[in-house]
This record gives sequence, C-alpha cells and structure tokens, in this order.
Amino acid sequence: MGAPSTLRFVGLDIGGSFLKGACVNPAGKVEARLHEKIEKDSLEALLQQLERAVRSLAGPSGARAVGLGIPGIVEQGTALVHGAPNVPVLNGCVFGADFAKRIGMPTFAENDANAAALAEAWLGAGRGSERQIFVSLGTGIGAGIILDGRIWSGTSGYAGEIGHIQVEPDGLLCGCGSHGCLETVAGIPGWVRRAELALANRESTLRGQPLEPKTIVDAAQAGDAAALEVVAGSARALGIGIGATLNLLNLDRVVLGGGVAAAGDFLLTRVAEEVRKRTFPQVFTDCAFKLAELSGDAGVVGAARVAIIGLSR
Repeated sequence: MGAPSTLRFVGLDIGGSFLKGACVNPAGKVEARLHEKIEKDSLEALLQQLERAVRSLAGPSGARAVGLGIPGIVEQGTALVHGAPNVPVLNGCVFGADFAKRIGMPTFAENDANAAALAEAWLGAGRGSERQIFVSLGTGIGAGIILDGRIWSGTSGYAGEIGHIQVEPDGLLCGCGSHGCLETVAGIPGWVRRAELALANRESTLRGQPLEPKTIVDAAQAGDAAALEVVAGSARALGIGIGATLNLLNLDRVVLGGGVAAAGDFLLTRVAEEVRKRTFPQVFTDCAFKLAELSGDAGVVGAARVAIIGLSR
C-alpha cells in the first residue's frame, strides 16, 4: 500500500435508514463523503454495501484503516454486536479480522454514540475537556462518556445508555423492556405523543402542523402554551437523566447533539436549569453545557477517529 494511504482513514456511520461515510485525514478534515440508503435485508447485503463504500471512499490511494459506528452494543475485545434494534441483521455479527480481511484494511468498531462523542471531543464542542458526556437526541437517546480523554465503555460495552435511565417509574413501556425510560419521554416519538396529548383539549398553533421537535420548538418560542408544555417535559426528563449522571461522575462538560438538538439554546438552557435543580451546587458549577458543533459529520468523523485510535494501540 502506497504512502498516501497512511494519511487517510475511512469512517462509516451505519444508521437505521442511511449509511454515511467519509474519508478523513489525520487532522479530521473530510476529503470525501458518501450518503446512501442502508441495505439491511440481510447481513451479506449490508457487508457488501460496506465493502463498496470503503473502496469508493478510499479510492486508488487506499486508506490506512476503517472505523465503523454501529447502532448497537459493541462488546469490548470481541467486537461482537448485539442490541441493534434498528439494524437487526447486525446482531451477532463480529467486526474485526474477518471484515478486515474482506476489505484488506484494519477495521475497528464502536457504538455510534461513542464514536460521535469522540468526534466532538476531538474537534467539536468537547474540545479541552477530559471528562464529558455527549448526549445524542433523536428517535432514541444515546450517549458517549469520555473519562480522561478516552471512551468509557464499561465492562462489556453498555456504559453510556442514558436513554434507559428511568425518569417515569409508571411510564410507557420502552423497547428495552423497562418502563418510563428517558427516551420514551425525550426521544422524538415521545415529543410527538405528548404533543398529541397536549392538543387533545386545547387550542394551539400546532394543530394541523407536522408534530416534530422543530415545529414544536418554533411554536414554543412564539409562546404557544401546548408547545411550551412539551418542551418543558422533555427538558425535565433530560434534566433528571443528565443530573443523575453528573452527580455520579462529576463531569466538566455536557454536549447535546442529534437531530433534536437543532432546537438550540432554547432547549439547552432549559435542560441546564433542570439539571441545576437536581445536582449538588459544585457539580453544576463544574460543568459547562454546549451544543454539538460537528452536525452531520460527527458520526463519520468519529468513526474515523475510532480507526485512528485503534491503530495506535
């Protein structure tokens, strides 16, 4: 493999609907991008798609290594994937030597929220912090915890599952089997469900509008009472989950990312206030709250960062 390949890394972000990829240099600059519908009818179809994506992004010069952001639990040491409800064909797959042999490059896999956390810590809103949590707000809620500059994965890869902190003991059944998890309230379906409930018995500018976080936040900023109730409920639930995490770990940075974080400071300030109510004063003072900066590139840049770190060990 020629010298140029040592200067480039491929990062793939495997999502429930789309596959995103990038070729990244050691400084984190994206040199090529890929975005296409995911092929998840079978594991072999997906593996073939990943192989094509790697070769397309690496180009004739090749790449030094490949990093994969996986929407599930990636066991440390074995790279065995499980708990991947949005891409179930990945369950039971082991990424490592076999896939590396298939593409002819070293391959490293990590949970997708952990990968995005690495990207934000490297080049985004987490710069300068050694102890932080990146919280991804979308259909579900994931997180990556960084302690002393490295992802904290726990014993078998489950660390950071903040979306499954129970915030409503008698709440809705969650996909994990528990009830009232944070993501049942503050994930996108939770926003929609609570907006529908808020509209049941009152007038609102939301009526007849698509019920999605951006629309709800826009209405809340304009003073709509029903929309403000939905935003407040999400902020309160996030405050419970993040507050518990800060009391446990005494982190110095919280970074909010994912699609819902497009609500911006309007949501961030409310989350921070809810956290303040639930943490020791010094724990709250120690922590800065920021919005993610890398937007749609966090997943692919983070996956490339996984490869860079993996190759250096």
